[in-house]
Amino acid sequence: MTEAGVRIVPRALGAPLMEQPACAVLHNGGVTMAITSDNDPETTVTVEVTIRIPSGASGDLVTDAEERLTRATGVVDATVAELHGIKPRLSATIITVEVTIQVAPVLSDTEKLRQHLAEVPGVESTPRIGD
Repeated sequence: MTEAGVRIVPRALGAPLMEQPACAVLHNGGVTMAITSDNDPETTVTVEVTIRIPSGASGDLVTDAEERLTRATGVVDATVAELHGIKPRLSATIITVEVTIQVAPVLSDTEKLRQHLAEVPGVESTPRIGD
């Protein structure tokens, strides 16, 4: 037992790691605090997306598109790899880009990812997800 009240148990040699999140409960002066850790790595996915960027948006089109896409639930990071099209309009510019995104393991399903991206303001379509 450590000073913080955490019991540390070493993993037996050769024993496989469990496929579940680790959890520890700390007891600090009557306050219980749970600490969780998820060891699942993010997944990288290539997505083609058409997104509307308002004319008054700060920054450039690529930066704004990346920032908007990271607002989707489960999206950790987004990087525009290629610009496929630009359509200037009166109040916005519509761009079609190929984006490499890192998603949390909960978004490994293509349709879930498509739904979460569709909820981002400005996303008009995601014609292609994956290679």
